[in-house]
Amino acid sequence: MSTHPYRIESRQNTRFKQWLRFALHPEEADCPWVPIEGWKNVEELSRKLPIELLLISEIAQDLASPLLARAQEVCLLPNRLLGLLSGVAAPQGIIAFFEKPSWAWRQVSDHVLYLFELQDPGNLGTLIRTAHATGFFTLITSPATVSCFNAKVIRASATALYGVPFLEGVALEELRQRRYKIWAAGPREGISLFDVVFSPPLAVVVGNEGRGWDGSAALMGKQLTIPTAPQAESLNASVAGSIILYEIFRQRALRGKNAFPTLRS
Repeated sequence: MSTHPYRIESRQNTRFKQWLRFALHPEEADCPWVPIEGWKNVEELSRKLPIELLLISEIAQDLASPLLARAQEVCLLPNRLLGLLSGVAAPQGIIAFFEKPSWAWRQVSDHVLYLFELQDPGNLGTLIRTAHATGFFTLITSPATVSCFNAKVIRASATALYGVPFLEGVALEELRQRRYKIWAAGPREGISLFDVVFSPPLAVVVGNEGRGWDGSAALMGKQLTIPTAPQAESLNASVAGSIILYEIFRQRALRGKNAFPTLRS
């Protein structure tokens, strides 16, 4: 581990250019890392995983001191350069790169949140955090869904990206073949969420923000609807998904179920 930072002063530096690309586009296939920003998030995750690269600015040198021994490499940057890497308006002066997580089917639980062509990275990041908070939901995305490694998804999900098993680009038919019961969320004409008794293995489908989910793609699964006031429009995708996950969480609690995932092969 490195405890002696080196400095880079120019944005024309070859390594800085690569870090900038990794920070702005971590979803690219050749990027091996996930950028995590801010003292709290970096400190929390670094207790579980080594920091591959720690970038700090002058304003954060004292704050970053406890992190140095957890980093493979440490670089000190001028505030202006670290600001170019940051995705927030007021950077805290600490950005750490961690190895990308990788998951397999054996780590997918018998409660799945399936996202059908979701496009908004903020919605995806929020739903990753909600799935993590339940303790037993895992996440699967369809083809044409925004990447879980999109920079805005990473910021919205904070460190939950490392606590929720997820698979990307999976057709819903795969879940059906694995005998998951399909429950698709819709704005109307479905069974009221509060009338459904959920039992695993199940997959909750939340659809595209504008079009919802494709009825044919739902593969004859059942539709559920969140009751709302008559004058209300449809709910935001992340709000709807979160409400459904917590209703299932509530039902499990009433049945005395624990909050640990059951892994399926």
